[in-house]
Amino acid sequence: MKQATLASFAAVIVAVVSVSASISIAQQPQPGKSWRFEVASIKPSSPKLDAGSFSSTRGGLFQMTNMPLKQWVEMGLSVKDYALKAPSWLDTSRFDLNARLPAIEAGDQKAAANQDPKAEMMKALLIERFGLKWHEELQTVSGFELVTDKKVLLKPATLLERLEGAHGWGSGPSVVNGTNMSMSEFAVLLGTVLGRPVVDATHLSGGFDIKLMWLPDNDATVAEWKRSGKQYGIDVDNLPSSVTTALREQLGLRFQSAKVPSRVIIVDRINNQPTEN
Repeated sequence: MKQATLASFAAVIVAVVSVSASISIAQQPQPGKSWRFEVASIKPSSPKLDAGSFSSTRGGLFQMTNMPLKQWVEMGLSVKDYALKAPSWLDTSRFDLNARLPAIEAGDQKAAANQDPKAEMMKALLIERFGLKWHEELQTVSGFELVTDKKVLLKPATLLERLEGAHGWGSGPSVVNGTNMSMSEFAVLLGTVLGRPVVDATHLSGGFDIKLMWLPDNDATVAEWKRSGKQYGIDVDNLPSSVTTALREQLGLRFQSAKVPSRVIIVDRINNQPTEN
C-alpha cells in the first residue's frame, strides 16, 4: 500500500500505451495462451452466508465464497455491470469455488502480461461447467460526456513530448496522471473511475499533461497519504472530496449525463447449475 501510494504521488508512468490497450471490453476467445484452473470444485453457497468474498494465495489456491454467478461472468468476460445483459437470476444464484492456479512458467510470462490469466481461467470454467455463450452488440447506455467547464485549466503537452512521441498514463488510489494524453483517452480512464462509460465531448484536440487527484474514500489510504504527501508538496487536507469536484477545480472540465454508445455483452445461454466436479 505504501509503495503504491508513493508511486501515485510521484506520478510515475509505468507504461506507454494506446487507448485501445486501456479499454476493458470483453471479446470472444482470441488466439493465445489457453489458461485453465488445474482443478476446480464448485458447490452452491450456504444460505446462511450474507457477504461474498474471494482470495488467492501464493500457494496457488483461488477461492470464491458466496459470490453471485453474475460476478463470475463479469470477471470471466472482463465486463462492467452496466455493459452486461444477463438473466436476472444470476444476481441471486450464488456458488463457492475452490480452485488451484497453474504455475506460470518462464515462457508464459509474456502471455500473462498481455492477458488476465484469472479472467481467462474463469471464462474457460464458465464455458465448460455452466455452458456459457454470449455475443457483443453496440448499444446506447446511460453514461457521461466529458465537457469543458467555464475555464479550461488543462496543460498542453510540451513541444519536446510531442516531438519525441512521449505518451503514457498512470493511476493509483484517487489519482489519474497522463503524459501527452488525448481527451478521448482521458475519458476512457475516467470511465474506469466512475464505473460508467465516459465519452469525450470537449472538442479539444492534441495531447495534454494531466494531474488529477482527489481525496480517497478509504480512511487508511487517507492516513497514509497524510504521512507521505508533504514530501511531494501535496496538501491532503485540501484535496477535493470527489473526482467530479477535482475535475472541475483542477482541469476545468466536468461530467454531463448522457446516453452514450458502448459495447454490451449479451448472455445468450448459461445453465443454473454446473456440471459435476
